[in-house]
Amino acid sequence: MTIEFNNQNITTAIIYYCYNRIEHTQKSLPKILEYRKELPLFVFCDGSKTSNDHSVVNVRSFVSEQTKNQENLQIVFRETNLGLAPNVIAGVSSVFEKGFDSVIVLEDDCVPKPSFFTFMIKSLNFYNLNDRVFHVSGFGIPLKQKVSDDFYFNPYPCSWGWGTWKNRWKDCNFYDNNAYAEILNNKDKREQFDWAGKSFSNFLNLQIEGKVNSWLIKWYVHIFNQKGFCIWATDSLLENIGFDGTGEHKVKFDRFNQKSQQQKFHFKFSNELKYNLNIINEFRQFFMGPKLIDKFKTLIYMYSGIILNPAKDLSEYYKK
Repeated sequence: MTIEFNNQNITTAIIYYCYNRIEHTQKSLPKILEYRKELPLFVFCDGSKTSNDHSVVNVRSFVSEQTKNQENLQIVFRETNLGLAPNVIAGVSSVFEKGFDSVIVLEDDCVPKPSFFTFMIKSLNFYNLNDRVFHVSGFGIPLKQKVSDDFYFNPYPCSWGWGTWKNRWKDCNFYDNNAYAEILNNKDKREQFDWAGKSFSNFLNLQIEGKVNSWLIKWYVHIFNQKGFCIWATDSLLENIGFDGTGEHKVKFDRFNQKSQQQKFHFKFSNELKYNLNIINEFRQFFMGPKLIDKFKTLIYMYSGIILNPAKDLSEYYKK
C-alpha cells in the first residue's frame, strides 16, 4: 500500500501514547508500525504511580521489543506519572518544538485501519493553509443517515486518532480558567457550546471541579472561542478498543464504534466551511448529557433513529 502525498511542504509526525494496558498496546502499536510507512514516530510511555507497577514494566518491554529494529522513531519513558492530559499536552508541544508542522496522535486504545494515515495526511495537507480548521480525525461514529462525503464538519474535536497543526496548537491556553467560567456562566454561550452535544458543558464543569482531567475539553474551548471547525471521518478508519472500563475515564458502554468494515484510500475534501444541521442533530444524540432521561434519548436514537428535542440552527455563530 502506497500513501499518496500532496505536493505541499508540510512535515508530519505520529505521536503514540501508552501507559499500563499491555493488551491494548499489543493490538495498536504493531498496526501503527505496519501502516506508518516513512512517517516519524514518537512514543510517550507515562511513568508508574508506584515503584512496583508490573503492568507499566510490561508495556515498556513490549514497546522496546517491537521498535528495536525501527528507524525514524523516538521513545520517551517518563520517569514520573504525568497523567494522560499533561502527557498529551507536553508530548504534542515537544514534537512541535522539534520543527514539525503537524501531528497525528493515537493512544493505546486506538487501532488504525490500513487507510487511516492516508486520510490523515491528505486532510492535514489540504487544510494546512485554512486556519479555520483546527482539528481532524479519522474516527467516525455510527450516524443513522447516509453521508455521501468522506468527512463532515463538527464543532467538537475527536480525541481518537486525531491531528492538528503547530500554528493552531501553540495559541491554545490549556489553563484558561476565566474562559471556562465565562462559557458556563453565560447562558447563550453555554447553549452554543452545547450545540453539538449537551454533555460538553457538563464535561467542562467536571473539569473545573477537578473531577476529571481532560486536555480535550480545554482544546474544545479554544476551538469554540476561535469559531473553528473540526473534521470527523464519515466511515471510521480506526477502532477504539478502550470501552472495557480501563483508561482515564473508565467507559464501559460502546456506542461510538461503527460496525462497518468499509475501507477506501481515495478521499476528497472541500474548503466550503459549513455545518449540516441534520448531521449536528444526529451527532448530538451520542452526547446528550449526564441525566438518565438524556441517556434514554440516546438509546431511543440508537435503536430507532428517532431524534428527540432536535437542536435549533446555531451555525450563524461560526460565520466570520
